[in-house]
Amino acid sequence: METPIIKNRNGISPVWILPLVAILIGGYLVYKDIQESGIIINVLIKDANGLTAGKTKVMYKGLPVGTLKGFSVSPDLQHINAEIEMVKQAKKRLTKDTLFWVVRPEISMNRITGLDTLVTGSYFEIQPGNSSEHSVSFAALTEPPPISNRVPGLHLTLETDQAVSLETGSPVYYKMIQVGEIVSNSLKQNGKIKTKLLIYPKYVGHVSSLSRFYMSSGVHLQANLPNVSLHLDPIKTILQGGISFITPEGGKEIRDNKTVLKLYKSESHARRADDIPIRLSFSVDHGLESGAKIRYNGIDIGFVNDIKLSQDMKTVNAKAFITPGMKGLLTEDAYLWLVNAKFDAHEISNLSTLVKGSYINIIPGKGKGSREFTVHDTHPVNMTKLTGLNLVLETSRLGSLGYNKPVYYRQVQVGHTTGYELSPTGQNVLIYLNIHDNFVNLVRENTKFWNSSGFRIKGGLMTEMQIYTESLAAMINGGISFATPNKEEMGNRVSNGKHFTLHREPDEDWLTWSPSLTL
Repeated sequence: METPIIKNRNGISPVWILPLVAILIGGYLVYKDIQESGIIINVLIKDANGLTAGKTKVMYKGLPVGTLKGFSVSPDLQHINAEIEMVKQAKKRLTKDTLFWVVRPEISMNRITGLDTLVTGSYFEIQPGNSSEHSVSFAALTEPPPISNRVPGLHLTLETDQAVSLETGSPVYYKMIQVGEIVSNSLKQNGKIKTKLLIYPKYVGHVSSLSRFYMSSGVHLQANLPNVSLHLDPIKTILQGGISFITPEGGKEIRDNKTVLKLYKSESHARRADDIPIRLSFSVDHGLESGAKIRYNGIDIGFVNDIKLSQDMKTVNAKAFITPGMKGLLTEDAYLWLVNAKFDAHEISNLSTLVKGSYINIIPGKGKGSREFTVHDTHPVNMTKLTGLNLVLETSRLGSLGYNKPVYYRQVQVGHTTGYELSPTGQNVLIYLNIHDNFVNLVRENTKFWNSSGFRIKGGLMTEMQIYTESLAAMINGGISFATPNKEEMGNRVSNGKHFTLHREPDEDWLTWSPSLTL
């Protein structure tokens, strides 16, 4: 029987290879887990409604960068501490000025936000900071922060004295296309409201130094009879409100983000930004309302605004605005008067104001420029027209004649009366009239004028009775007629201001006159 030989082996037994491999793999996994593990931070929030540990995400530009791990209540019971694990790549951006806020669904008359959370649930949103000081403790904002000036686009500041019911994120429109959004609103110490907005990069060229921004409520109703119009903006503007703007030609490009522009109350105010302000005073019994028109030769040239009773309670003061192109009408001797409906024995006029409303008419003068005017209750006594032929008729009594009565030639209206007054001695009445441009040549030195109002009766009980009338219109409204002699008897043409006698009725010969006159 052979004796076994025992030999000593040097080195590690193969039995230990498997445990060593396991240790190495385990160590690698631990190392990898440590290397790839996230960063734990704490965020103070007001409440945890809608947030779930292990599910609620932290989002950055639509991508998850962290997960909510759990909650704890602060010792003073005023806040909730949310423990969040951020991805490792976020470590460099977790600085002292990094911002967090909770995005939840919110639907109100002025604000619609976070609708995506109805499906995905509430989540945290993060805005990385730029500070060099790192931090792991933060306090969540109660609402999203304003857009940073570093965001591409044109950043503008608007100011207004009006109340602003606009929220962050409300749209900015140009020609009904959204070209930007509201960044923030704040109240300044002087009582003005400052609104910051962002114009997206591709729309920056539509804004210039002349751009005018105005609040857009979404519903625009104009109910000035007889024209009534209703305009609706996009539904988002109706619910949230918004800002729109117009850009007249000739403006300069805005390159400075510090530019401050005015925010107007409405589109009409924005378009009238260059109008000339004037001050008016008139009697208490004026019948005007804010927005009443100011007209010249039937054309709207301005409007009345901000009507207030004076401190002495005797007169009414108002602000008004005139379009820039009508600046030449604003002279110190200009005559302004109130135009409203009149219906009496002497005059039936301006019935259209019963529907459209009273307005102010203006006749310019030739004096120096002025910005303050008195509005008279009636039209001027002698309303001299710049065109046509202005004449003066003298008569013993006014009768049914008055302002704006027709002047006839052969029963065709060729002019109208422009006013009347007593003569300086009070013995006669002076009636002013204007012959229209096309008919000026009909009036000569020996032309005869007579009152053609009503009708005339000739004859008696023993003779044939005859009734004469110029026309049905003259019988109802009153008027003046005239005739010019034939050939050399007519005399020369007359100039403005020529005086004639107004006869009570015509001679039979006048009615036979029929001269050939070129119109």
